[in-house]
Amino acid sequence: MDYNSQRRRTGLVLGLILGTAYSLTSNLINRLALPGIPLYTPPPGEFGLIVITALMFGALGLLAAWPDEALPGVLISGLAGSFISSIWIFGTETNKTATLALLVLLFLPRMFFYLPLGVLVRWLISRMDQPAVQNIAPVRRLMPVILAFALMVFLGTLTRYPKETRTALVRMNELMKAGLPINTRADLPKPLLGVEGFVQNADGAYSFLIGSDPDVLPVQRPVVEYGEPEPFIIIRFENGFRFGCVFSPPYVNPACSDF
Repeated sequence: MDYNSQRRRTGLVLGLILGTAYSLTSNLINRLALPGIPLYTPPPGEFGLIVITALMFGALGLLAAWPDEALPGVLISGLAGSFISSIWIFGTETNKTATLALLVLLFLPRMFFYLPLGVLVRWLISRMDQPAVQNIAPVRRLMPVILAFALMVFLGTLTRYPKETRTALVRMNELMKAGLPINTRADLPKPLLGVEGFVQNADGAYSFLIGSDPDVLPVQRPVVEYGEPEPFIIIRFENGFRFGCVFSPPYVNPACSDF
């Protein structure tokens, strides 16, 4: 096998290894942090997302390693990562128009999130290609890869929801447990009174999705300071019924409405 093919294969394998570390952590961290909270997982499901994310990182690692020179590979990998992630975000967001405008605006800045992956892959390849490492023990030779794997696990933990969102999710689950057994609208918890059709349609399994734009919800809510987080939780039922709730500080009673 010639050197170019070997380098590209190594880039693919490194991308898969690093992608597996990141995808496992990022897809599981919120479930571990919020046991018992029914978080929504888009198709193809949790396992499918882990596999797809790992494969995407593998492809980016292959692209980073493809050219002879490191810089073109890093740039191609960054552009591809930004393009693929933009398509995925657009497909999963509810407000398509606003999402498309934001993704176009942030396409190049998003690229800089993936550039470090390409840099890391090329650096690992260069480290593994050094003649000095060929005669040392395999464990020591792979130490940079092990450290990179640990780094990706750490980066995956950064996708954990902020404290305000976690608080809102726990409170939302408590509201759902209190409201679902009630058959009369007047007896519903106050935040759920604004949800048209809750008593009739809120039936069966539900899950929580974190929305990106609380302003799409037609509710009045307190005015908060600029930059203050306001978790927007979309409640989805398997029968197709959905509504949303916005939690403003102190994150106790949300403003809810169907939309």
